Amino acid sequence: MRKLLRYILQYAILGAAAYLVHQTAFTRGTPPVFDRANWSQRDGFVALGVGGLTIRDDVPALMTKARLREHLQALVKAGYRTITSEDVRAFYDEGKPLPEKALYLMFEGGRKDSVLFSQPTLQETGYHASLYLYGGHLKGWNRFFIRESEVRKVAENPFWDVNSMGYNWALINVTPQGGYAHYLTARINGPDGKPAETQEQFGARVAEDFRLAAGSIKDATGVAPVGYLFIPANTLGVSMPQDLARPVEEDLDKHFPIAFTRVGESYNNREKNPRALTRMQIGPDWTPERLLLEIESRMPRSRFLDFADSVRQGLWQVTAGSVAADGARLTLSPAGGKAPFALLRGSEGFENFLCQVKVYPTAEDTSLVYLRYRNAGSFVRIQVSEDRVLVQEKNGTSLNTVFQYALSLDHKGPVALECCVKSNRLLLRVDGTAASTYPIPLTADTSRGSFGLGSRGEKTRQPALFADLRLTAFPPRWVQTAHVADVNLDDSLILTAMMLPADSLTRDPVGDAAAMVALSSKGVNAFLDMTGADAARVTETVRFVKDAPASLVFAKLLRGFVLSLDAFPEPRDLAALLDTLHAQGLSAAVRLTAASAARLAASNVALTPDWLLFDAPPSEEDAEEMITLKNRFDRARMLYREPGPDADAAIFYQGKG
Repeated sequence: MRKLLRYILQYAILGAAAYLVHQTAFTRGTPPVFDRANWSQRDGFVALGVGGLTIRDDVPALMTKARLREHLQALVKAGYRTITSEDVRAFYDEGKPLPEKALYLMFEGGRKDSVLFSQPTLQETGYHASLYLYGGHLKGWNRFFIRESEVRKVAENPFWDVNSMGYNWALINVTPQGGYAHYLTARINGPDGKPAETQEQFGARVAEDFRLAAGSIKDATGVAPVGYLFIPANTLGVSMPQDLARPVEEDLDKHFPIAFTRVGESYNNREKNPRALTRMQIGPDWTPERLLLEIESRMPRSRFLDFADSVRQGLWQVTAGSVAADGARLTLSPAGGKAPFALLRGSEGFENFLCQVKVYPTAEDTSLVYLRYRNAGSFVRIQVSEDRVLVQEKNGTSLNTVFQYALSLDHKGPVALECCVKSNRLLLRVDGTAASTYPIPLTADTSRGSFGLGSRGEKTRQPALFADLRLTAFPPRWVQTAHVADVNLDDSLILTAMMLPADSLTRDPVGDAAAMVALSSKGVNAFLDMTGADAARVTETVRFVKDAPASLVFAKLLRGFVLSLDAFPEPRDLAALLDTLHAQGLSAAVRLTAASAARLAASNVALTPDWLLFDAPPSEEDAEEMITLKNRFDRARMLYREPGPDADAAIFYQGKG
């Protein structure tokens, strides 16, 4: 009897929800504050999903209202700040910044209880949430879901924005044996179990569903939805056949700027495809402590000490097989005949890093070390067999071998790899020997990605063994030098760029060209220091480089120019020069004194430098100006002068958080 009364009570509450949605009680309290003028983080954001809420304790599939309150309070205490769907769109489409510890909070399914029971906690914490719903439910009969007459009030509520998870939610191809398919993942079958729908009919059905999904919400709220949640997760772009995925992806691109198609991982970095984002669904039984640990295990990192810790902390995302560690050794075991594959969580943002690892290839299987893995169509990896080491790159449909190194005929045991990845270059040592005299070139399209391990073979029955992993990221590090030969080659491994005097082209071009070749063999980029030069002189120098003595070396190895804002009374003249250099495939760094940094912060001109070089670390007096600059420019590309070992010969720049 008591259980029956509970059901009656819950239905009564949901029956009153339609009335409550219309009440101003939903918008009481201070609306969420978005201090966008002070945001400066461009690394990424965390996305968390909640399936639904209940006031009862005996519904294990749903989170209780009290538990949600505990979770959000813990997230507030940990420093997380919520963002809107429009903030996510602007982050990817316009390069706009986000707050530190940016959090995108999603309520999935469009249930009234999600809005009704979470609203007081959102008001208490000042958090914003995004409601994802099926467009077809807006006119449905089920009173558990937000209706067309109610959704406008939710969209107008400052604590919410409304997005889509499709229009039709019905399953297709349902069989007596329990088989089924989701609406947008298969062609409709006939009674014989074979497709009764042509590819063209499937494409038309997909197009109509996306049109209705976007249109139903816009018609009801007056605002076009920004986000889309694809059901089921981890199918589109993963397991769906390409002929089915293609029309879905085309219509998704047409109607929605962002889409969540993955589940399991919580962190989305800036290199993600905005229509292949991921979120982590919060377990209804998770404690706040577990929630924070699950998030932390998926956050970007800069160092991994050993395999045992990485496995114990749950840092490996295993998509095939299983992973185990024994001290300094890690074993990847195949499962179901599939080759094992695992990605290291938190490594997706690495750009410059050092890697050491031992691999143990066998006669049947080759070992794979992924240096930059974005997806199945974009990665850089090292493939090691018993007789050779291959560097392979995939960008699209074709897999290309960009370098190969033959092992000695009498080689036995593990193969020790030492890699230094800097920008679009790879330095590789095999068993302590340099595999190539010069850096191995990588395409710009594979500039970032996760670190991963795997193996491949015809049968793939044996576990893959790896040992002694050391993986460390390092920030950009530049040196200004009077002579290229002054740069210490012993320090060049973690040196990313050098600034050469402008007269290097004429003073000793042959000697400087030879030194440039030596440094370039270490993966160091060369920039010509043109601080103090105006647009006319820089343009003249660009032309001169093509015809100067040793021009072949300079033209091939010169990455770009260092300019000074002080030389441009009108910032718009510098902006035009930057556009010209970029059009010719050259990079540009802008050097700033304290005075010019203040002038840039006060200027409304849109500059597009690749780097900003500050002649002094920011002081407390400069704090407001630096916030303004970090809001407008990528702080990962803002470097600060530090004393070098010889003040007359070199000035070092080091990235600051």
